[in-house]
Amino acid sequence: MSFPELFSKTRDLIAAAQTMGVLGAKLRLPQMGKEGHPRIRESLRRVLDTLEPGLLDGLEPGQIAAIIGRLTYGLQDALDLIREPERAPGWAYTDSAILQERGRGSRAVVLNIANLARQRPALAAALSDAKFLDIGTGVGWLAIEAAKTWSGMQIIGLDIWEPSLELARTNIVAEGLQDRIALRRQSITEIDDEAAFNVIWIPSPFLAREVVISALPRIARALTSAGFLLFGMFPSGSNPLGQALSELLTVRSGGHPWQFDEVRNQLLAAGFREIEHAGGDDISAMIIAKRD
Repeated sequence: MSFPELFSKTRDLIAAAQTMGVLGAKLRLPQMGKEGHPRIRESLRRVLDTLEPGLLDGLEPGQIAAIIGRLTYGLQDALDLIREPERAPGWAYTDSAILQERGRGSRAVVLNIANLARQRPALAAALSDAKFLDIGTGVGWLAIEAAKTWSGMQIIGLDIWEPSLELARTNIVAEGLQDRIALRRQSITEIDDEAAFNVIWIPSPFLAREVVISALPRIARALTSAGFLLFGMFPSGSNPLGQALSELLTVRSGGHPWQFDEVRNQLLAAGFREIEHAGGDDISAMIIAKRD
């Protein structure tokens, strides 16, 4: 590819990133309770109208927060790759702003779980009055969104990264959910609960393959009979670019780019059944399994 061709393609990619920024800005202004400068506000509207008129109509506050978090997460991933291409795989963020923004993106996972549960009555029933284990809770936003979505849910958030847990404690108190969300500083390879949870969420992109394999029998024991495991993965789509990006971001996050058959074999060995690739959307792909 010649330099002019590459430069032109770069221009298109930049326009896509800037459009993400426009979408985030248009959503963020009402979230902040501000209108913004009228000329800028009108320019934002014109850009979004070129995508689809009425694109943002009918969104609820939780959905708005999830989309803003997702946009921020994606742009941070891009900047992280540019700024630190040499960085080894794994999670080592300490900046509270980055941790909070990435955590807010996880709220969208709850929307995906709720959508999947609408077509799965047994999962919906388990979630409605669940004891829920949020593995890799981070700064707690997934747990917070889950507590708001299912009013009967009690949640344990588990993580080993103290900078995130410190922020999670503050977030949970600020949301008034300290009676429903408890935190543990604990590795998933040390879980010793017995039949304590109806639903367990595991974010596989942030966990090494050997850690997942070691933890699955413990996770199975921690579930009640017929309890659900939700095995989250980054979405990849059906095109080669999406699949390559999903693998890159998973490896960079410290995880293993699992294939369904590989996960299925590990789940069967750990005592799970009714293993289903639920697909998912642009938020997250998911494998759903039941404990024997």
